[in-house]
Amino acid sequence: MSDERQAEDNLRDEQAPASRPGHDPRPVSDARLREEVSREEVENYRKQADEAHANWFSVMNNPYGKD
Repeated sequence: MSDERQAEDNLRDEQAPASRPGHDPRPVSDARLREEVSREEVENYRKQADEAHANWFSVMNNPYGKD
């Protein structure tokens, strides 16, 4: 089974660049990100992450089913 999985992984790796022609796997510099993403978008991402984090902990601390 691991041979089958390895074959699937290899196939997926070979197909990935073709499916995303604009994808560049090299890291992006901070300066380039500052040009592409506005401060408001960054603040929105942070707000969404904070809300998701709070929601996750509300689920984790939910006493339902712990009886």
